[in-house]
Amino acid sequence: MAFSVLAISELIHVFNVRNNEKSIFKTGILSNIKLILAIGVSFVLVLAILLVPALREIFSIVVLPKENIFEVIILVLSPLIIVEIMKLLKINTFKNEQ
Repeated sequence: MAFSVLAISELIHVFNVRNNEKSIFKTGILSNIKLILAIGVSFVLVLAILLVPALREIFSIVVLPKENIFEVIILVLSPLIIVEIMKLLKINTFKNEQ
């Protein structure tokens, strides 16, 4: 479960770190095609590790119980939600000093 959450949440969190002040909905999720492609390839590789038995054995990962899927989704999306709330409240943003 830890591997799933950490690997996938970092792929989602990359949208947050693109801009420290603007929301991902204002900057546009699909504005960087190379980033989308890299995230897609990385996600497919993570899914391969999670779903292919030989790769699961190499990485010492057990099959995730179906009851924990909802928890994984919540934990994967939590950095996105937390950072978007911080951007909305203008916490942890910086202004360009000139």
